Amino acid sequence: MTQVLPVLIIVFFAAFTQSVAGFGAALVSMSLLTLLLPITFVTPFVALMGTFITISIFLRLRRHFDIKKVLPLAAGALPGIPVGIYFLTNFPESIVKKILAIVLFLYSLYSLFHVTHNTILRKEWGYLFGFLSGCLGGAFNTNGPPAIVYTSMQSWNKNDITITLQSFFLLSGIMLITMHGFHGLITVEVLHYFVLTLPVLILGVVAGSFVYERINQDLFKKIVFILLIVLAVVLFFI
Repeated sequence: MTQVLPVLIIVFFAAFTQSVAGFGAALVSMSLLTLLLPITFVTPFVALMGTFITISIFLRLRRHFDIKKVLPLAAGALPGIPVGIYFLTNFPESIVKKILAIVLFLYSLYSLFHVTHNTILRKEWGYLFGFLSGCLGGAFNTNGPPAIVYTSMQSWNKNDITITLQSFFLLSGIMLITMHGFHGLITVEVLHYFVLTLPVLILGVVAGSFVYERINQDLFKKIVFILLIVLAVVLFFI
């Protein structure tokens, strides 16, 4: 129980964060859960959790879905995911954690001081950003940063960006779960933890949806990024 309770709190906060901000479940849960559990356990667990959250957001915005926008990212992620999984399963956990901490720190710092881009990337760049996302997703389940940077440099409206990201997270989540299962990372214990946390996961999504209409999203995102920077520093030095 001493281990389960902190996990439940982290899962709730992760689901709540993504439901309010539209991102962040994997970033929050990976940075916190790896302080308690082995990263080879946390990565497939967060893949299951993140895919569940993404489905709920995707269904809400499905009318804005455009396969042409998400296809380059998804196609690029397909070869990137096994590269990341190979890294996860063949390198010492201490090294993997430090690289995860650096990724979290740099992305959070970038997002905290993010300025609007004037450059619009061609869709061909989506394959490269998708590959990088796949590598990070396979190794750390943090496939968001490259995809978010790519979508922010398109001439799309807010709904187009959000549904493209959720579509990509959903497709890459399915690919991640499949490959994690192939590599034997989705164990009975991982599935047990996922089922155990499902009610809290749903509660976090519902609570986040309620707060979404009543909170300044920009302020909330800044708070999340500041917390992630602190967590990344802690993760790097433990």
